[in-house]
Amino acid sequence: MKIFNFFIIFIFTISLSCSLSALECNLKSPLKIFHPKYATHFSIDYFKNFKIVHVDKDQYLLSNSTDLGCEIPMLKISTPVKKVVMMSTTYLPALELIKQEKSLVGFQGKRYIVSPVFNLDQIKEVAYKFNPEYLLGLKADLIMGYDSNLSTSKQRQLFNTLKIPVVLNKDFEEKTPLGRAEWLVFISSFYDQDEIALKIFNSIEETYLALKAKNLKRAQKAKVLVGEIQNGYWVTCGGESDLAQLIEDAGGELGQKNSSASTQKISLEQLSQEKIIFDIWLTHNMWASKKELEEVFKKDKRYTLITAKNIYNNNLIMNINKSNDYWESGLQRPDLLLLDLSKIFHPEENIDHKLHWYRKL
Repeated sequence: MKIFNFFIIFIFTISLSCSLSALECNLKSPLKIFHPKYATHFSIDYFKNFKIVHVDKDQYLLSNSTDLGCEIPMLKISTPVKKVVMMSTTYLPALELIKQEKSLVGFQGKRYIVSPVFNLDQIKEVAYKFNPEYLLGLKADLIMGYDSNLSTSKQRQLFNTLKIPVVLNKDFEEKTPLGRAEWLVFISSFYDQDEIALKIFNSIEETYLALKAKNLKRAQKAKVLVGEIQNGYWVTCGGESDLAQLIEDAGGELGQKNSSASTQKISLEQLSQEKIIFDIWLTHNMWASKKELEEVFKKDKRYTLITAKNIYNNNLIMNINKSNDYWESGLQRPDLLLLDLSKIFHPEENIDHKLHWYRKL
């Protein structure tokens, strides 16, 4: 009986010790915190042998240690990750910049990948809606996507139960070009290359801000129209979107600017009544040549309502499936995008830069 009592006390002591150990893991006192300068939807808390990545209200535990020394009630992602599944082309340039392109084992819509560094034969096609059984078969260390890839919160709980490491990325919700580009640090944190990514981003930021400052000193601003006719409306970017910010920082003035980041629809009657002569029209669609542009104008006479001195499109780099690199590497390099637009808006400056994503129609 005495032995039995001793055994009970011993088990209780071990249990209490584990509980105290768990209490010692104070997530409120990180050694340092990375607060992005521009991105508004993520941050990183650094502790002794692990880090917590925050995406709005979601949290992800990252560590290269087998023993954290405490208990944390969330799924642990072992770093650096070796095999990843991704759901957006905007995530891919980060892998190139930190030289981890071979880690991509699954992707939603391989035909959209433009960069030749990714071996499509080695990448599995992944469905838009996450399939637990299929993803388990890929044995990926990380699956990165967005809210709509998960049908319900119940499915999300299922992924946690199965210990499938699903991480949400919200780069598309950022309202500034540098904010979107700063998600490079977020993606790189899963490879334990946060510091390298931060140096790369700082270089992008420095180039961008220097050119922006130069453009802001220009006395004349180019009048810029964005978009095309869709379903009887002129569809264009929101006045508070990252593209609107790029246009302003390049020394342009966006026509039809409103106070929303969302895509806006404008009546053609309103557009025609304003009778603005635009310096630049950025079509941002599939048109790829002057001949194609002329054919569109013949078919739809409503385009005669628009008067623009020069017309450009952002599809200079496309793959064989006509997927546009602007939506891949372009958004990761706002410094080079700004150079493109600065050259287009201010040709009188003779900026020494060959257009990378834009073509003149």
